[in-house]
Amino acid sequence: MIKSSHTLQMEPAMSSQLLHALPPDILEFFAQKGLDLGGAPPPQVGNANGAKVRRITQLALELSARRLEELSILDLGCGEGVYAIEAALHGASVLAVNGRTERMSRGEAIARRLGLTNLRFEQADVRNISVDSHGGFDIVYFLGILYHLNVPDVFYVLANLHGLCRRWLLIDTHISLNPQDDSSFQGREYTGTRVREHGDSNPEAARRGRVASSLDNTFSFYFDKPSLIRLLVDTGFTTVVECHAPLEHIKPPDRITLAAAKSPGVIVSTYPWVNAKTEDEIASYLRVDEARAKPAQPTSLRARLNQMLRPPRIRSAAYRIVDSSPVALHYCHDSIQP
Repeated sequence: MIKSSHTLQMEPAMSSQLLHALPPDILEFFAQKGLDLGGAPPPQVGNANGAKVRRITQLALELSARRLEELSILDLGCGEGVYAIEAALHGASVLAVNGRTERMSRGEAIARRLGLTNLRFEQADVRNISVDSHGGFDIVYFLGILYHLNVPDVFYVLANLHGLCRRWLLIDTHISLNPQDDSSFQGREYTGTRVREHGDSNPEAARRGRVASSLDNTFSFYFDKPSLIRLLVDTGFTTVVECHAPLEHIKPPDRITLAAAKSPGVIVSTYPWVNAKTEDEIASYLRVDEARAKPAQPTSLRARLNQMLRPPRIRSAAYRIVDSSPVALHYCHDSIQP
């Protein structure tokens, strides 16, 4: 159980929150998060996770516009469960899901020690989680897991996430900065880079033993940012925003935090043409409107001279030269072709 806590006075815009005094060994466990995964550690491990947990918790609080204790949160691909534990310490009702138990079991033991009866852990493949199997949640965390999925699985998973979240989906993921591959789904093209997760001949046991890699797929697909945003819109999310603050001071350039909202969308009265249209229909309408707004190009030589030459006395002199000289006429005509 948590032995003690005290009230931490936040800035005026924030209500008072409790700072729970966690046992030193639990704090040390979180300080070592990611350092035991083997190989060269990624930039965001250990205490760097503190900035990540702060960002996600702040987003959940501010985007929901409700106290965290009023929220239900689903944390998919939870790993050790630090995001889930933090949300539960704030009073949220949390379900944390992971495909492997090696890391999750340690977080589950910590939650039991802290007496977090509002936090439950479950071993399951995130590709099989849907609103039909688990119901809906106010907020869904999808942190550090999207880039471990391959196409076409990722398309179906995002569709499931849209069904699972009542309001917000929070994503933290790697993206491709130099897309080299394409993938299509339901007639839409997306770009990114295929990334190897396992060797072609690696057996299932070896794949599942690599806790920092995908569960079983040989490759994963890193979307570039425009494609990922467009995919979220195509999936049905009405708003997609990128989070830049709270700051993550050593976040690599190929990793971003996105928040995607699920809502009915707004009705616009000042531009009613935009209502009840798909994004493709809006883009098509604007292209036609832009083409109509472009001024018609003059077709005759005299009309082009009139448009290009200023002031009028220079224009008149040019007319006399052009009208009196076939050579000048040919030169001027070639020089002002659009």
